[in-house]
Amino acid sequence: MRSRVVAFPATSIDGAAQEQTGQLQVPSGAAPAGGWPVVVYGHMTTGGSPRSAPSAGGPSHREWRRMSQGDALCAALVHRGIVVLRPDYEGIGGPGAHPYLIGSSLAASMTAMLRARDSFNARLGDTWVAAGHSEGAVAALHASVASEADERTRLVGTAAFAPVTRMDLSIRAARRVPGRYPGSGVVSALIALMLSGAATTDARMRELLAADGLSTRAAERLPDVDRLCLTELAAAESWGGIAPSRIGGPRGRELFALLDASFRANEVAGLTGFRAPVRIDAARFDEVAPAALSARLLRTYRRAGVALTSRWWPTHHSGTMHPQHAPSEAADWIAARLRASA
Repeated sequence: MRSRVVAFPATSIDGAAQEQTGQLQVPSGAAPAGGWPVVVYGHMTTGGSPRSAPSAGGPSHREWRRMSQGDALCAALVHRGIVVLRPDYEGIGGPGAHPYLIGSSLAASMTAMLRARDSFNARLGDTWVAAGHSEGAVAALHASVASEADERTRLVGTAAFAPVTRMDLSIRAARRVPGRYPGSGVVSALIALMLSGAATTDARMRELLAADGLSTRAAERLPDVDRLCLTELAAAESWGGIAPSRIGGPRGRELFALLDASFRANEVAGLTGFRAPVRIDAARFDEVAPAALSARLLRTYRRAGVALTSRWWPTHHSGTMHPQHAPSEAADWIAARLRASA
């Protein structure tokens, strides 16, 4: 496998031209006639800062566990003769704030990297599958209902691993618990990313974040979002030292109502217009995308007539991507979609 970091032109959430980065993984040997089939893979949450870019990480990085969470699947795909494009996302592999869980931005990073395929000098083809884990699953699902990258590309499938759904319910429940509790540090760090991300599309949220929407301590730690990775944000000296119930300030109710509205606007269960079959791998003991909510998502897609394949795994959120779980079957499903459409 040949792997390298590449840069490509993209458009920010406010319409400005920018450059973003990602990782290109290419099988060894000569490309087939028509070029390598392509998977664009979206990574799970690593943070919202340039320090959080998986393409710039390595085994010594504090965020490496999450940065490398998709490696088993991607290696399996490359072994099957498939090129993998792994964008870092806007605000992580590019300038500005990261529009965390904002579907249009995540999808735009996916399709922008695919659109630039000819510039990578690797003989990439036009047939592709959108894939991703957690935040990356949101990226893949939104990319699957967005416009094609260009007039030549053709999406033939979507593989979403542990997609987050109904975060309004999960965050509301977390904020009801008084004080800190086991795991609350990561929850508070994720809330920080959610607030910052939603504010990229909402001027009133930006006003509240700059004024009294946050508690004094949360306001002091807000700049951390733009400089730390998720593990660091979850530490006691950053957002991890703030209980989820203590994040809101005097106007916290308004701030979180706007966050709920952002969740609804970007909810993957509300997506329509899938133009290719979808596969969803979910975890029975998922602490981020609870099984009950994932099951509801699957029922929603089936009722809507989505050509859906699903598989449950006896593991937790990150465990979904361990080699013995989803990658052991999903890599073959993806390869079959690409072969059938060759």
